[in-house]
Amino acid sequence: MLMISGDSMKKHIVVKQKHLYTEERNLMFEGQAFFSDSNGCLRLSYTERGSNTAVSVEAENEGLRIQRDGELMTRLTFQHKKQTTGSVLSEFGTIDIGVFTHKYIKRENIIAIEYDILSGDEVTDGYRILWILKEDKV
Repeated sequence: MLMISGDSMKKHIVVKQKHLYTEERNLMFEGQAFFSDSNGCLRLSYTERGSNTAVSVEAENEGLRIQRDGELMTRLTFQHKKQTTGSVLSEFGTIDIGVFTHKYIKRENIIAIEYDILSGDEVTDGYRILWILKEDKV
């Protein structure tokens, strides 16, 4: 399908998460997402089933931004080989979260990140998330 830059279309996506240290795997989402590609910035938006959480992903050459709005409101930024700070807002207030991104890959049909969650200089968790993009299933 020919898409003019900036146009929005639906794509079938699969979002997989793997804990880097326990190897636990989780299918975070599979279904339709709105997709656009504008000046090299890939944008995805979808709603996770069960939690009714709206997710927005913006993948640019220099980094990735995730915004999740549900019971918790999460804002995270990932940049290859860099430490960044994000936030989680709950009914109890805002918590700042440090992340260190080990890998960031952005291609036409896949977006991937590997990162650690930090508390000070200490690693508390680590994850790999893959967004696999396919043409929308008919």
